[in-house]
Amino acid sequence: MQVRARIKLMSMEKKSNTPYKSLGLKLQRIRQNKNQSISEVSGSVEIDEKQLISIEEGRKRPTQELLLLLISHFNIEDDEANRVWSLAGYESLDSDKNDQDLSKYPPILMLVPMDNRIVYSDKTEIVANTNGIVINFFQQPNGQYQQQTISRIGMSKEQAKEFAKILEKTIAQSENFNKSNQTKQKPAE
Repeated sequence: MQVRARIKLMSMEKKSNTPYKSLGLKLQRIRQNKNQSISEVSGSVEIDEKQLISIEEGRKRPTQELLLLLISHFNIEDDEANRVWSLAGYESLDSDKNDQDLSKYPPILMLVPMDNRIVYSDKTEIVANTNGIVINFFQQPNGQYQQQTISRIGMSKEQAKEFAKILEKTIAQSENFNKSNQTKQKPAE
């Protein structure tokens, strides 16, 4: 009897350490089926590798936002996404239930003005992983303020290669234009 009680206690301890084991195993299988590493996925959804490992081990539940990012990253179909969502203990992603609740409220139109200002950067950092690159633009304000990230842009490697070609071509055209303008402005001797 004592052995059974001890085994039961040990199994309860394991469950408490990994309350989201089913979710973690599901996400791990999906990642492995997509032939992606922990670092690839963590880089794509911009989380720490340790956090993703903790989620896959079932020790930690991802936030709703992170789970939506993972579902989107893995391109999970609706039915399977609903299963993953419910394994995390969140309410159903089923649109029919959500539509019934939202039908009580009038539609809302939100207009967000577009900001066309140009913000110049002082420093650029480029981070690459197997899925693509992220370009971080920084600006050092005057005074004692810390450097601030002013923009982050992510793209696939193919898009980055095309961007590099266009950037190089644009710089060359600009330099040629400046040279031709300088020769036109010089007085004849």
